[in-house]
Amino acid sequence: MAHMAKVEVVMDEKALIARHMLNFKLVKLSWALFFILIGGSWILESLKEIDSTRKWGIIYAGCGAILLLLNLMRIAWKINISRFTIWLGTLLLLYGIATFYEVDFSIWAAAILVIGFIMLLEVFRK
Repeated sequence: MAHMAKVEVVMDEKALIARHMLNFKLVKLSWALFFILIGGSWILESLKEIDSTRKWGIIYAGCGAILLLLNLMRIAWKINISRFTIWLGTLLLLYGIATFYEVDFSIWAAAILVIGFIMLLEVFRK
């Protein structure tokens, strides 16, 4: 009668700390990009390069893109992702593009659409 050895892979403490530090740097990078986005948008508006509507479109879409990129980087480095920020990022990106091009639609309709797509992805992921 052979005994099966139970093998458990446990991440050592140094690797865990390194992963937390990498996630912290990614979040810090995201905040830096956010402030650059806001400042740049305000400067473009003050230079009369874009109007207020386009400024907000850039800010919404840029924030959405930053959130999605943050989660893509987390996936690349095998760090836990945030489903909420993926949902929010997708919604902001869609709303920002629509705002920039002055397409008038309901943010609630977009939210429902995004929720539907996320639920669909969850079905196919498992």
